[in-house]
Amino acid sequence: MWRLRSVDTKYDMFGERVEDPSFGKESLVDVRTLETLASHTVELTDAEQQPTGSSIYEAARLSGERWPTPLIIEMARVTEGGAPAWRVTTCDTETNEHSVTTVK
Repeated sequence: MWRLRSVDTKYDMFGERVEDPSFGKESLVDVRTLETLASHTVELTDAEQQPTGSSIYEAARLSGERWPTPLIIEMARVTEGGAPAWRVTTCDTETNEHSVTTVK
């Protein structure tokens, strides 16, 4: 299961688009089928609202993840030193040891 958070479009009662950078959606997605199992609106953190910085793909690539170990178990958008970054948590599948890396 993946928990994904992203920006979403907000509409007012007249169907007009409302600019609200904190408005987002959180979804639970089945890893194998990519089927959305549940979804609801959320307020995004300041870090999640930042459009600049590295992409999630680039952060995953730079995280040090290698098959079969360590594997990424969590990626979260954070602010570090006033700049957007990714906090990547990996797990060594042989020892179950977790490591946290920040990728800008």
